[in-house]
Amino acid sequence: MNILEKAIYFLSAEMTTPENYGGFHLLFIGLVLLGTWMLCRRCRNASARQERKILMIFWAVIVVLEVYKELQFAMHCTEPAAENPVIWSYAWYAFPFQFCSSPFYILPIAALAKHDRLRDTARLFLAIFSLFAGLVVYIYPNDVFVRTIGINIQTMVHHGTQVVLGVYLGMRLRREGKLTLPNYFRAVGMFCVLVLIALGLNLAAPLFTDATFNMFYIGPRFPCSLVVLDQIYLKLPYPVFLALYVWGFSSAALLMMGLHKLLAHSVTPKQGKILKTG
Repeated sequence: MNILEKAIYFLSAEMTTPENYGGFHLLFIGLVLLGTWMLCRRCRNASARQERKILMIFWAVIVVLEVYKELQFAMHCTEPAAENPVIWSYAWYAFPFQFCSSPFYILPIAALAKHDRLRDTARLFLAIFSLFAGLVVYIYPNDVFVRTIGINIQTMVHHGTQVVLGVYLGMRLRREGKLTLPNYFRAVGMFCVLVLIALGLNLAAPLFTDATFNMFYIGPRFPCSLVVLDQIYLKLPYPVFLALYVWGFSSAALLMMGLHKLLAHSVTPKQGKILKTG
């Protein structure tokens, strides 16, 4: 084994698969609640430039952990005494372009975009679509837990980040008066672009792999495994399933926007304005 392989092997230590609302799950729920409270309280009046830095820090954290996850899934250990004790084979099912992976691509836009409308669309996407994705996993983790300690930590940090940033950005957008229907429809448009990219990748997958490859779980070659949508996939024509998929997630995002308006009154002081320049 080389140094990289030894490091990944070290991080592949196993644990008993965590249970829903067991000690491991509750620990991260507490950390997410604490992190959300601290970020909303301490950085509520951050300038736009400071917010950009916050977003890039969070992005760097989830990217580093995602790289670890990809390497962990791609490395397969054989007998230690074998001539080649490690076999590398990329796990295409773990390719990072799922709905929950969208912050990898949207966070840099929210942090670096110069065009205000594009940046605000990305911020709102994170505040409603990504927030929903993170909340779903934290409320019902179910099969996201595995035996590998590092992967469990990566999963909870990644989705916890979506919750923390989602609440924080929702608070700021509410104070800026940008939780509006026109902005919501632009965020839906961004979601639709991601769906189209995922669909294109799924259709192109046979060109580069025969393995399971189902981005956003909407590919026509593999059944959808998401709760409720799995039944729709099996019982209705594919175009109808796809339309209901977009409608369902867009409706959930609208619900998150309503939630932000309720939360804003409880966590955001009435006085004080944030700096909108930068």
